[in-house]
Amino acid sequence: MFKTKEIVFLEPWDDGSHRAFREGLLACSRHRFTVLSLPGRFWKWRMRAAAAWFADRLNGQPPRADLILTTGFLNVADLRGLLRPPLDRLPVALYMHENQLTYPLSPLEEFDFHFGFTNIISCLAADRVVFNSEWHRDVFLEAIPGFLNRMPEAVPRDVPARIRARSEVIPVGLERTPLPVGHFPQYRGGRCDALAGPPWPRGQRPLLLWNHRWEFDKRPEMFAGALDFLLDRGLDFEVALLGEPAGQEAVFAPVAERLGARCRAFAWVPERCAYEAWLAAADIVVSCAAHEYFGVSVAEAIHAGAYAVLPRGQVYPSLYGAACRGRHFYADQAGLENLLADLVSGDACGHVCGLDALADQWTWARVGPRLDTLLADVESGAAR
Repeated sequence: MFKTKEIVFLEPWDDGSHRAFREGLLACSRHRFTVLSLPGRFWKWRMRAAAAWFADRLNGQPPRADLILTTGFLNVADLRGLLRPPLDRLPVALYMHENQLTYPLSPLEEFDFHFGFTNIISCLAADRVVFNSEWHRDVFLEAIPGFLNRMPEAVPRDVPARIRARSEVIPVGLERTPLPVGHFPQYRGGRCDALAGPPWPRGQRPLLLWNHRWEFDKRPEMFAGALDFLLDRGLDFEVALLGEPAGQEAVFAPVAERLGARCRAFAWVPERCAYEAWLAAADIVVSCAAHEYFGVSVAEAIHAGAYAVLPRGQVYPSLYGAACRGRHFYADQAGLENLLADLVSGDACGHVCGLDALADQWTWARVGPRLDTLLADVESGAAR
């Protein structure tokens, strides 16, 4: 029998994929939630101090609670030490959207051991740790020994094995309606005979979609360079540049000017219905991420029928590689440019692509029950 729980959800970074995760889970869960959150800014201070802020509020007005759910910007050990009885005995589930051991540094930052160690200690202090992909869990656990070996003495033992023993892998849910029963893979990625299936591209020209933040870790300059390469080749295509610019409009401004009217969108689209329309129109979705532990925006576009062009060195081959029948992955700038040129010109890249059916397992309708079951089964102290 399903055990409905009273869950306190603590989100120190209520923005982007973190906010989408919180909203999606609450919309589909059978559990009851009390939410405390902080805006998505000052991430270093969130990791250092959010536990004290949340503990003060929980201690001051203790909620009905069977479980605490939080994410990787919270120091779980600090939280448990600051909570007063009986709150300090509540089981804690930790969802890891990202980690600070393997997250790429901004050009203006130096590596700070404190934040990576906070992730490690939080995983050890939590009763259950959930990673958004198997690849994410593996790269995090593999990075721990080298990190801890920098300690001069008193190094904790068997840390990766202890964390793995209490961990699960459940992807971030997609805010998408599941595909209908009997959905059939369609031909995508190149010109085909009119009798082979639905037309590709969907419009007069192939529409390339960028639906990521414009910050350094997504490497928008790579995509801008690839667009210049396509224009220099005289290829005809359109682009929708979506996502949060974060003050980086200059990275796409020159190529958008070159494209003129063929740049169909430039910057953030706040309305979900408008964003869904772009997903439905896109022929190709491109990621240039320097890190990606799951990739919600790519998965959404794939689920909507876009052909994915993805960096080989990130999570994507582990998610999509077994189901790929065409050319989806590239290794470097030249590989990205040549693959896009072949797709836009229709030169021998097309195939019947079933990645949308693969991504269907990550809609909230599929993921929500898995998270509900895990949260219902979390018990305090089981793995510490």
